Amino acid sequence: MGWNGLHTTLALVYLTSLLVVGILAGRKKRDSNQFLNATGALPLWVCVIACVASNCGSLDIMAMMALGAQYGALAFHFFWIGAIPALVVLAFWLLPAYAGGRYLTVLDFIAHYYGGKTRSVVAMCMAAMMLLLAGVCLCAVSQVIMTFLGLTFLQGILITAPVVLFYTWAGGFRATVYTELLHFAVVLAAIVPLFFLIVHDFGGFAPMLARIPPSRIHAWQTLPLFAPAATMDQFELIFGLGIVLSFGYWGTDFVQMQRALAVRRSQYVPYVPLSMGAAKLIFAMLAVLPGVVAPLVLRGTAATKNWNATLPSMMLHYYSPTWVVVGVMGLAAGLVSTFANNVAGFSSAWVQGIYQQWIRPQASEDHYVWISRISNAAAVLLSIGGAYVALSYQSLMEYIQMIFSTFNAPLFALVALAALAPRRVARGGLGGLAVGVASAGLHQSLVFVGVLHYGSQMSANFYAAILSFSVTCVGTVAVGSFRRPVGAEVGMSAGTVRIPVWFSVPTVVWAAALVAACVLFNVLFW
Repeated sequence: MGWNGLHTTLALVYLTSLLVVGILAGRKKRDSNQFLNATGALPLWVCVIACVASNCGSLDIMAMMALGAQYGALAFHFFWIGAIPALVVLAFWLLPAYAGGRYLTVLDFIAHYYGGKTRSVVAMCMAAMMLLLAGVCLCAVSQVIMTFLGLTFLQGILITAPVVLFYTWAGGFRATVYTELLHFAVVLAAIVPLFFLIVHDFGGFAPMLARIPPSRIHAWQTLPLFAPAATMDQFELIFGLGIVLSFGYWGTDFVQMQRALAVRRSQYVPYVPLSMGAAKLIFAMLAVLPGVVAPLVLRGTAATKNWNATLPSMMLHYYSPTWVVVGVMGLAAGLVSTFANNVAGFSSAWVQGIYQQWIRPQASEDHYVWISRISNAAAVLLSIGGAYVALSYQSLMEYIQMIFSTFNAPLFALVALAALAPRRVARGGLGGLAVGVASAGLHQSLVFVGVLHYGSQMSANFYAAILSFSVTCVGTVAVGSFRRPVGAEVGMSAGTVRIPVWFSVPTVVWAAALVAACVLFNVLFW
């Protein structure tokens, strides 16, 4: 695809805007927590849009469209059962507890219930997870640059990494949030027209659905109840995706918690996940449905052999050259945004969870800000290796769910046990987390070498999540029951209590509407 002067000007304006935002976000003097998390410092609307942008940005759109092309309507579950129930529980239960308890991050919540040692191990797991996810984002944006500009994978990395390094170095977490607003506007301009062009090409919404083969249009009807050898089954979707991975992601994800807890008024915090739920229902149509029909449009092309190329190939098929440039910037914008999110999340987990707790606990705020910048740079460099690992997977979403099943599922088990039986499990968190992560790693290793067999890699991920969650629960309870009390550990509260449920009339009405809409979509695509 050739670029003219207009195309180059648009790209330069976009890149300049990113750098300006980074500089402006870094001008205000603040402590290390404000640099890393901006806790309680941003307006509600900014946090809502930033959260939607980070979850419905280019990586999710690109991965979910690929998943729709690969699995058909089964991909809807990631936006329905894989999001709505957990977001409602998050709004009424966990987020008010985080905000009301004045926990600056999820790590502070873990430290309150399990102590400083468990917090540090969780921080290391989170840091590793976010490095791998940053590698996924860097891999995706480099593939977009390869597809549209004809550059090499390494050249795509060398274009992307310095931009993210600059504005995270200059502005920290605040810069990533404000640049997400810019990214999201460009992403919408790139993605929304594609949906309507596809519908128009098929002669309308109903004719488009009629062209989809029956085996690809049903979300539940074709699924067996329990069959690990099948592509997916109902058991793994309900328990693996709907409970463990969904609640584990939304209840513990460091990046999303940063955005929700950045709201200035704690009583507005529940509106962030509820707004996210509404966005998920909308983007399910915008992202998954075009993926489901993509094999009909791209039949016989190279895109049918590489699911990750589905979205770029659809844009090249439907868009004019000028709008393709907007699409390139939209995809790159969202991917760069998610890349920066994970870089900032890694730095927060490392500095506040490990460095500040165990290496230099009494240093000045200026020192911690400086170390945070160094951590941002290290994360960008390390993510280059993660990008090459992600490149070996045909489906990025399968790889992402593999990461979540290894790290998020055991962490969610700790959060759930702390909420339900805090006194009984307080001293078992470290042992339970260790065996949970180890069990997930062992399970995925056995799948990789061919000892365990599943109908798909996604099915293996779901069962790995169920296994690691269960092992963590059993291990935490067992260790907590048999370990003798030896006094309160550093950071652990002596008076841990169950987390209460919080609600208001507006949030209840909003949540009821979300659940009803989710049920309706499941019935329509049953």
